[in-house]
Amino acid sequence: MHYTDEIIRRSGNKRARVDGIASAKPSIQFTPIGKGKGFKERLSGDEVFALLKRAKVYIDFGHHPGMDRLPREAALAGCIVLTNREGAANFDKDVPLPSEFKFTSFDPDEIYSMLKDICSESSKFDEYSKKMESYREWILGQQYRMQVCVDRLIEECVTKREQQKAATVK
Repeated sequence: MHYTDEIIRRSGNKRARVDGIASAKPSIQFTPIGKGKGFKERLSGDEVFALLKRAKVYIDFGHHPGMDRLPREAALAGCIVLTNREGAANFDKDVPLPSEFKFTSFDPDEIYSMLKDICSESSKFDEYSKKMESYREWILGQQYRMQVCVDRLIEECVTKREQQKAATVK
């Protein structure tokens, strides 16, 4: 797998702050997910996948209103995922990243230090990537866990319906 020192960012309302890290620390390339003027046009699914596959890190300092899809896709594409602790990202049940990958406050120096460490050499990247394995396994298990929940719901509905029918017959 080939990785560049490219950092994919989805920064929401903190875009200027992320851009501040990029301009103050030009040794790391930040790339927004988008195209066209101001990167405001949507990319196709294939374009997003290609972008994530060539990156080492995906950062998302947005609001996290729920279990966002992009951090999960980035993790499965091989990226190290860094987030803040806003919204769902604050809850390990929703975003079970290792705590060192979740920033409580937006500290550009702390974030840059981690980015620099991740991108410094391939062995460091591999160390960080191993820490992402439990998150990747959790993502891959989501479909199974959803199927179990649906099966339980159907079983519960059938049981209640049968109980209602039995009570009506008596």
